[in-house]
Amino acid sequence: MTSKDLKVSLRDVLTTQATSYEYTETMEFILSKCIEYGADDYYVDKHDNIYVTKGVTDAYPCVVSHTDTVHDIYKGYRVYEVEGNFVAFDTDKMQQVGTGGDDKVGIWVCLEILKHFDNIKVCFFSQEEIGCVGSSKADKEFFKDVAYAFECDRKGNSDFVQTSSGVKMFGDEFKKLINPTLKSYGYSITDGGLTDVHELAQDMGIACANMSCGYYRPHSNQEYVNIDDAIHTCNLVRSLITSLGEVRYEHTATSDYHTYLGAYDYYGYGAYGVKPKKKAKITSTYNSWCNDCGSIEKSSCDFCNKGSSEELKSVSKEPSSKECACGFEARKYTDNAGSYLHCSCCGFYEDCSPF
Repeated sequence: MTSKDLKVSLRDVLTTQATSYEYTETMEFILSKCIEYGADDYYVDKHDNIYVTKGVTDAYPCVVSHTDTVHDIYKGYRVYEVEGNFVAFDTDKMQQVGTGGDDKVGIWVCLEILKHFDNIKVCFFSQEEIGCVGSSKADKEFFKDVAYAFECDRKGNSDFVQTSSGVKMFGDEFKKLINPTLKSYGYSITDGGLTDVHELAQDMGIACANMSCGYYRPHSNQEYVNIDDAIHTCNLVRSLITSLGEVRYEHTATSDYHTYLGAYDYYGYGAYGVKPKKKAKITSTYNSWCNDCGSIEKSSCDFCNKGSSEELKSVSKEPSSKECACGFEARKYTDNAGSYLHCSCCGFYEDCSPF
């Protein structure tokens, strides 16, 4: 595939739209491409996770992503290329909106990897943005013959995540094997936040990792995808799979924190599809954002409180809090947009209700 072909296929994926509760368009697009790219078997489980297998081997390399985004569905949604980046606009209201690069870039990488390799598995999880709901219910049978799993679900262009919210997802042997490839692509091993491989690492007994994939300012209306960085990531995944081959790398990762059974049962949301949304408050203008959590509140960062002391004066961090299901503290915050609860560890967010 040429860079031009990859750019076209990336844009095709970015033109689909999905929320955590409406992702039919994206699912239909994925299934049609899986058939086009030679999938031998695919199925959708009751949680709307899509499982795809191509070829026959004893140990399949695997790449995963999630189908939902934090953004709304817009009637006038259009994707444009601007100075080497894909940006999105709602032409109905003539305003910029998020591209959903988190995690449509990951979907695109999965599809490109499916196209490229003869023996491969890919998986697309539902409802990651409201607490890794799909991946916490992943089909263990599908992963019994998986060698290792990669996910492309992080901003930037240089992070390769080994530890996700306290869960170490691969060990020293795996690290030693992948380090030369990572260095050649300018990636370095680091710690990161919650995403689907966090769940897989604990349940499937294999090495897992997440990585930067070229989207920026996630969870904001100014979210965009850098084309070269996305292609660079796709090439990295191809190189990693080529070097590692079809060899199973086992790894035991344990944690007391599982998102679905933890967070949502704890807060009393038992019914499927009725769960609190993780949503950034977006009230600012362009050119003000937090690189860590994606908030673009001009006066502060809503979630992680990064920024200068002057910037933080408008946010009141109240002493009231309660324990989050992940084991950390969900604190109450108040700013000019209202009050809300947020856990900086797992990303849990809800409009503030009386304690």
